[in-house]
Amino acid sequence: MAKKEEKKEVKNSSMEELNKELRGYIAQIEALRAEISVVDESIANYRTVIKTINNLRDLGKGKNILIPIGGGAQIEAKIENPDRVVVSIGSGISAELSAEEALTQIAKEIASLQALRRTLEQAIAEAYAKTEELLQKTRELGKEEGKSST
Repeated sequence: MAKKEEKKEVKNSSMEELNKELRGYIAQIEALRAEISVVDESIANYRTVIKTINNLRDLGKGKNILIPIGGGAQIEAKIENPDRVVVSIGSGISAELSAEEALTQIAKEIASLQALRRTLEQAIAEAYAKTEELLQKTRELGKEEGKSST
């Protein structure tokens, strides 16, 4: 009788460990998804910047535009030099670049973010695979418990 109780405790302990590990992988997947969301938002923002630079260049010098300043308010401005763009180059430093250079810089940023996104997607796929593996072990352990209790 003591042996059955001992086996049951070992199985319960194993089941608890598997469930704990499963919860860990599920939390990891959720965190990775949230990070992908942030990456996607950054990519979308960069694409908006590209469109804006191109649209301002198409309008040309001397055109009046309205710039949003927050709270639904806008201020009128005149395009002085649509071929010069100030771009963040990291660590709080900005540099004035030609529109073409800025577009190239932004394209590099997008490519870098897309590479990061692929890495995160791979990590999610690996976590899913581990989750499936753990679920299978949980099912097998459950079946063993069912057989031993009958």
